[in-house]
Amino acid sequence: MVFNEEKLKEKAQIEIKKCRDGDWGHCQRVVQCVKELGKDRDDLYLLITAGYIHDIGWRDVIPPQKLTLDELKKFEPIANANTEPFISDFLGSVGYSDKEIRTVVRIIKAVDSYTSNQPDEAIVVDADCLSKLCIEHIKQKFRRDEWLNMLAFFKAEAPRRIKTEEGKKTYPKLLTSLEQDLNREMNWVNDLIRILGI
Repeated sequence: MVFNEEKLKEKAQIEIKKCRDGDWGHCQRVVQCVKELGKDRDDLYLLITAGYIHDIGWRDVIPPQKLTLDELKKFEPIANANTEPFISDFLGSVGYSDKEIRTVVRIIKAVDSYTSNQPDEAIVVDADCLSKLCIEHIKQKFRRDEWLNMLAFFKAEAPRRIKTEEGKKTYPKLLTSLEQDLNREMNWVNDLIRILGI
C-alpha cells in the first residue's frame, strides 16, 4: 500500500466528526506530536494512521457534546470496546493489509489503556497525552466548569503515562503553559461576569 496522508485524513475526518466535540482537533494535534516523536521511524505512517483514528471508538457513542470528567470515565469503556471493530472496518475499506491493521489496533489499544509496552505504542500514547495539555483541547472537549478538574487530572495522570524521553522533557513545559492559559481564561471570564453583574 502507498500511504496517502491527505486521503487518510479526509476519510478519518468524516468518522471522527461523529465522535465527541473536539475529537477531530485533538486527533490532528496527536498526529503533529506523533510526527515529532517518531520522525525517524520507518513505520511512521502507521503511527500517523493511529493518531488520526485513535478516538474512532467514540463514534456514535454519545451525541457530540462537551463532557465532564465523570461522563468521560462512564462512556470510555463503551468507546474502547468499539475500537477494534471500527478500526478494522475503516482501515480495511481504505486498503490497509491485515498485518498493518493488527499493528494499528495494537497501538490504539495501548492508547485506550494509557499504557505502552513497545516503542511504537509509547510514541502514540505520549502524543495523545501531550496533545491534551493545551487550552484548545480543554476548551473544545470539556465544559467550562470542568476545566480545573481536567487540569488536576492531567497533573496526576500524565506523568505516569509518558514513556519517551522527549515526552518526559516536554510534559512539564506544556503543563505549566496550560495552567497559565487556564488561569488567564478563568480570570477573564470571572472579570466579565463581575462587570456584567451576572
